[in-house]
Amino acid sequence: QLALDPCTGSCVITDVNTGELLACVTYPGYDNNRLANTVDADYYAALQSDLSLPLYDYATQQRTAPGSTFKMVTATAGLTEGVLSSPSEQILDEGQFTKVSPSPKCWIYPSTHGLINVSEAIRDSCNYFFYEVGYRLSCNGETYNADKGISAITKYAEMYGLGDTTGIEIPENEPQIATEYPITAAIGQSNNNYTTTELARYVTAVANSGTVYNYTLLKKVTDSNGNVLTEYQPTVKNNIDVASSTWDAVHSGMRMVVESHSEFDGFPIAVAGKTGTAQQVPTRPNHALFVGYAPYEAPQISIATRIAYDYT
Repeated sequence: QLALDPCTGSCVITDVNTGELLACVTYPGYDNNRLANTVDADYYAALQSDLSLPLYDYATQQRTAPGSTFKMVTATAGLTEGVLSSPSEQILDEGQFTKVSPSPKCWIYPSTHGLINVSEAIRDSCNYFFYEVGYRLSCNGETYNADKGISAITKYAEMYGLGDTTGIEIPENEPQIATEYPITAAIGQSNNNYTTTELARYVTAVANSGTVYNYTLLKKVTDSNGNVLTEYQPTVKNNIDVASSTWDAVHSGMRMVVESHSEFDGFPIAVAGKTGTAQQVPTRPNHALFVGYAPYEAPQISIATRIAYDYT
């Protein structure tokens, strides 16, 4: 109520095998019973003046940079376009990426991750590795071409459904795939911007190895006697055709992410996931994101969650 950071969040959970939305939650919420039939005017006025904006749907309308949750897109692009020769190819993290100027740093700088392959780079969220992939995607021979890199990132982001809204029947803000700076776009920065629902559809496609769904919030419409008039179900938007070795590398990296985070110690289900810490403005904390799925061996659900301005 004081609009302290953080005070808002959202979470979307999906059945990865059918595309059915199981949960679509925005926080803070409000008691809609007090706004039905007759409106509690004082309550409505309080909601409108609340600086945490409880009437705003953070799951479908808030857009932020995805941060490192985007790195599976870049990994897929690097392996499929052949700028990574194989999932086992290693890149040496030198701490600061000096092939472009200004030269961005890995988050671990002045330390480095050393020699690291794509699965390990997902595990460690190694920015330098993905800067290098973004750079290679941008090169014609030895010539760096930012437009070429952005085109490649856009191609794979669109494959994952990040170029369109998800199909849900309430207002949802349009996604924004980065249009500049492919080196930082490759780690989910630049001007990448997505809603939680859009990130949910993306991680669902990761979990099920390539099926991108159009979502629906509706189950059925009945008449007053309970007779079903219309039924609704998710539809397949597209299928991502990449090598099984690419999926294996991405999934392995996401599993190692969870194995390396103490928050999951003792958790009874094998989970795979990816954290994201996304910088948006220098005067407020970073956004905190997590996308993942479970069980790892035979995925059933995916989750995408964000707490804006939650530091890490």
